[in-house]
Amino acid sequence: MRLFGRSGLLGAAIALVIGAGVLSASLNSCAAINALANLQHIQFKLSDVQSVRLAGIDVRNKHSVSDFSVMDGLSLMNAFSSGRFPLTFTLNVEAKNPNAPNAAYGALKVIDLPWRLLLNGHETISGNIGGPVGVPPGGQTTIIPLQVTVDLKQFFANQGYNDMLQLALALSGQGGVSQVQLKTTPTMSTPLGNVRYPGELTVVSTEFRS
Repeated sequence: MRLFGRSGLLGAAIALVIGAGVLSASLNSCAAINALANLQHIQFKLSDVQSVRLAGIDVRNKHSVSDFSVMDGLSLMNAFSSGRFPLTFTLNVEAKNPNAPNAAYGALKVIDLPWRLLLNGHETISGNIGGPVGVPPGGQTTIIPLQVTVDLKQFFANQGYNDMLQLALALSGQGGVSQVQLKTTPTMSTPLGNVRYPGELTVVSTEFRS
């Protein structure tokens, strides 16, 4: 007796192939979910502050008012009196990928880094990165430079000339990055898709945050 006709055998074969495909997809999906669960977030900390200028005047290697030339001093006073006192600097953010070099899906990128800048605890300007930044695995670090321009007259209107000058000098000095905090909610790109951090980070200079 024939249990299956030709069409029956074909149907059984198709069902077997489909079943194998579903099983394979399910296994791949589980593997992807497990890989994503084991994936660690990129970590961030503040590295240093460079190229500090106040009203266009370089304040590197300056420690007090007496370190400025007469012309620079006059330029600073004129800028302060004009109603705008722009402070510009480069804030270097250090990003670290703690995933193992041979880990699946370990290649990560920072694709979104919306930030808010705090100086001496005062919230000032906000910004973002200009494009994706790759962070290699294995605990390597990548520097993300942020170009910052803050009008001190706008955010520190209750402070005088000397206070604003001292803030600029503190930023340019050794350990000046301790004057800065960065609030951000990053998004990283993985081979499995984009992952947005679950909450806002407060990025400081003393430790990596993730």
